[in-house]
Amino acid sequence: MRARLAAISAALLLALPASGQELAGHAGPVSALAAAPDALISGGFDGRTIQWDRSGATARRILRFHDGNVTAVATTGDGFVSAGQDGRIALWREGQDDPVRATERAASPVSALAAADTQIVAGFFDGSLMRIDPATNEAVTQPGHEGRVAGLAILPGGDLVSVGADLRFVRWHADGSLASRMSLPELPNGLARAGDILAVVSADGVLRLHSPEGELLPDRFLSNRPLVAVAAAQDRVAAADVDGTVWLLDLPFLVPRAEIQTGHGPVWALAMAGDALFSAGADGVIRQWSARDGAALGAPVAAVPPAPEDASRGAEVYRACAVCHSLAPGDHSRAGPSLHGVFGRPIASAEGYAFSEALRNLDIVWTPETVAELFTHGPDAYTPGSRMPNQRVTDPADRQALVEYIARHSR
Repeated sequence: MRARLAAISAALLLALPASGQELAGHAGPVSALAAAPDALISGGFDGRTIQWDRSGATARRILRFHDGNVTAVATTGDGFVSAGQDGRIALWREGQDDPVRATERAASPVSALAAADTQIVAGFFDGSLMRIDPATNEAVTQPGHEGRVAGLAILPGGDLVSVGADLRFVRWHADGSLASRMSLPELPNGLARAGDILAVVSADGVLRLHSPEGELLPDRFLSNRPLVAVAAAQDRVAAADVDGTVWLLDLPFLVPRAEIQTGHGPVWALAMAGDALFSAGADGVIRQWSARDGAALGAPVAAVPPAPEDASRGAEVYRACAVCHSLAPGDHSRAGPSLHGVFGRPIASAEGYAFSEALRNLDIVWTPETVAELFTHGPDAYTPGSRMPNQRVTDPADRQALVEYIARHSR
C-alpha cells in the first residue's frame, strides 16, 4: 500500500535537476551541516569544519581541530559547535580560530549534536549522552541508549529528545532525569525539530512525525532505500535517501512539495534556514535549494569576485584554490590570505591576515618552487599546523600550470 501511495505522490511532485549553487571546500565527503539565518557550517571526512559566507561561494574560515571525520555540527547564538570521530566536542566563537572550550577525548565517537542557549548536548555511538552548560563549561555524561544515538533535539522548555539504535524515542527532563520512553517501529537514522513536531527518518524509507511525548503522528513512505538525513524548519521538513534523492514536504501532514534528484551520490547531511535548503554528501559539494519549492538557488558559481580566467590549464586547477584565496591586493575576506604578491614573500607575512602561530614559526619563502613543493607533499606535511585543507596536486604538469597561473595573476 505504501509503495502504491509513494508512486502516486511522485507523480504529483516537481522533479528538479541537480544544479543548485555549489560550495566546494572539503577534500572528501561532507558528513554534517548546520544552518542559521546568517550562518552555514559544514563538517567533513577531511577533518575540517568550514564556516561559509552564505552570500557567495566562499569559505570564511576553515578550522582543523578534530582527528578524523567531523561527525556533527550545530549553530549557537554566538558561534557554533563541532564534534568528531575522535569523541571530542569543540565550542567556537565568531572571529576566533581556536575553540573557547573543548572536551577531552571520549571512548566513543560523537554521533549527534543539539545546541540551545542554555545547553549543548552530544550523543555518542556507545549510546551515552553528554550535556554541556555553556555558561559554566560543566560537562555531565549519562547513559542514554543501548547503541548509537541517531538524533537529538532540544525542546523550547529545555527538555531533550533522543532516538537511538535500541529503537527508543526518549524524552529527558532538563536536569537529565527520564521523562518518558516510547518504542520506535524501525531503526532511526536522524531527528529534526520544527516547533512541537519531531521528524524521524528511518532505515525502512519512512519519514515519521512524533509529538514531544513520542506519540506517532502522520508518516509517509518515501523510498525503498534507507533515509539517512533530515532537516526541518518552520512548516517544512526535508529528508534524503542513500541514492541522493531529497524530498521536501509540508508540515504537519507531510504533503509532498518537491522531489530533488541531486544526481551526485548519497546525501549524508541536510540543513534548513529560512527559505534555504542545503544538501551535501559523498561528492564533497554543498548545494543550495529553495525550501519553498526545491528549485535550485543559482547556478554553480565560482568564488566572488571570480579569479581571472585565461583559458589555461592553470586557471582550471586554481578554481579549487579560489574557494579560500583571492588574487586581489589586500583581499583577505576568505578563509585564506590573498595571494597577491605571494612570490618572494616569507610565509605568514601578508599584512592584514591573522596567521596561526604554527605558520609564523616556519622558515619558508614562497617561490614557484616552494609552492610546487607545497602541493607535491600537501599542507599537512609541508606546512604542519596550517588550517589549509590537506590537498595535493599529483600531476607535475598541473602543478607547473598552477604555479605559472599564480605568477601571471598575482602581480
